[in-house]
Amino acid sequence: MFIRNYKVKGEDVNDFMVMQNFAYLSYSSKLIEVYLFEKGFPRLKLNSLKIGWQKSNDQLINHKHLMFTEPFSAHLHFDRMLESEEKIKVYIDFYSKDQELCATLETELHWFDYNTWKFITPPKNLAQHFLKQDQLRRAV
Repeated sequence: MFIRNYKVKGEDVNDFMVMQNFAYLSYSSKLIEVYLFEKGFPRLKLNSLKIGWQKSNDQLINHKHLMFTEPFSAHLHFDRMLESEEKIKVYIDFYSKDQELCATLETELHWFDYNTWKFITPPKNLAQHFLKQDQLRRAV
């Protein structure tokens, strides 16, 4: 599991000071980028490899609202490689400072080749960072 801490900012909330859905999607993208960066795949390296990623089929389940200025943590974990191996199922759980589950975002991470603009299976040196975590989850 990969965890980062954040605080709800003014641009994340609506008129009632509740974090909006687009903010959850934005934080999830940031979290994936930071994870890839820490595993040695910053955006610049991915660009040089002519590989990109995108999320699809986002499903957000809200359990409790996060409010303006409230600290929260986002927990990134992967379930499994999907059948096509071009996609990875990603879950991001958002917890309040009291470790209450506030929301869960389920999404699919796709990899594509910039040259052909087709979805691809990620290179093994990149995919291993997602498979290792998957195998650890299955063992628990």
